Amino acid sequence: MTPGLRFPRGRTVIGLTGPIASGKSLALRLFIKEGALGISADAISAGLLTEPEIYNRICRKFSPDKILTDGLLDRKKLAAEVFGSPAKRKWLESLLHPEILERIRHLITRSHIKIAVVEVPLLFEAGLAECFTYTVCLAAPAGTLERRALKRGWSRGQYRERVKAQLPAEEKYARADVVLDNSGTPRALREKIRFISRFLKETAKEEK
Repeated sequence: MTPGLRFPRGRTVIGLTGPIASGKSLALRLFIKEGALGISADAISAGLLTEPEIYNRICRKFSPDKILTDGLLDRKKLAAEVFGSPAKRKWLESLLHPEILERIRHLITRSHIKIAVVEVPLLFEAGLAECFTYTVCLAAPAGTLERRALKRGWSRGQYRERVKAQLPAEEKYARADVVLDNSGTPRALREKIRFISRFLKETAKEEK
């Protein structure tokens, strides 16, 4: 992704991020329950991989036998290819990110909901912080993050390789406007998100 994402005036748009296994998807669902428009950059990316033009360009760039499963782009295999090669990763990002950004902007513009939360795993790495009204970063101790990733079926090597490809967690926390500790239960996170949501709604009322 590149800077330049612009949203309609009068909207509060939260950039939601965090290290691997910090609970970003859960947090997004909780924000949606509180009435926000929720958008996942990863979900948009997954949809793009099924579009013929993008599918064909990726297949021409990579060996189909390494990235396809039953004729479809396999996101896990594709990730394994690009995370081992900075050049391949940069090429794929340059292909996908502009389209992801445009679709995020379109979804927010189309909606009448005034508060939107956009889950962007690589928000700070992509230089997008200034595009959002606020940035919110999920946090948990390093050991907790790794245990969660292993429970998802990742090997320790896979997890640590992905971690190295991102900014250190401490740097993400330092850059964020709000850091949400998610080392506890989903219920505890829900209460924190309810508090933030009330604040955002009150702020939106005051700006009218």
